[in-house]
Amino acid sequence: MTAILWIVLGAVLLGALQAGLRQLRMPETGCSWCTRVSGHTVTGHTADMCQGPRIAEQQRADIDAAHQRDLKRCAEQLTEHASRSEAEKARTDARLRIEHIGTVTTRGNEIHVTGWQFSTLPYGVKAASSQTFGHRGRPEQTCGWSVQELHAMAHGGACRCDVVRLARTLH
Repeated sequence: MTAILWIVLGAVLLGALQAGLRQLRMPETGCSWCTRVSGHTVTGHTADMCQGPRIAEQQRADIDAAHQRDLKRCAEQLTEHASRSEAEKARTDARLRIEHIGTVTTRGNEIHVTGWQFSTLPYGVKAASSQTFGHRGRPEQTCGWSVQELHAMAHGGACRCDVVRLARTLH
């Protein structure tokens, strides 16, 4: 009977010793940040050793930087659009009245605008005299009119000829 008592006493002492060693090796204090984020008790590291807050802060910084880049790109696009709109308005305001419709043709890689007659004053103002326009090569703007606009007038509407193909490369 004493042998069984010694065996039971030895087992109880061994269990107590193992529990004490376990307490010394891994403290039950857990990471408060990981516990808060996951909703479960997290042990194994403390809040001082946790990488979670640093990673979360880096992710927030990356998101903020991407948002700032988007805002900058949007502002640049708005500025570019406004300047294009102003340039288009200035171009249309400077248009000369067409007095005679000519031709818009291609020869090789050149656009030829010939036989057009424009008033010497902007559109909407009565002109006392007019000028004949003839240009070859790359006539990007002709007396305030674009090559595409003159081409559509010369043909009576939009088409798909070589002038259209070459005019796309003018911009």
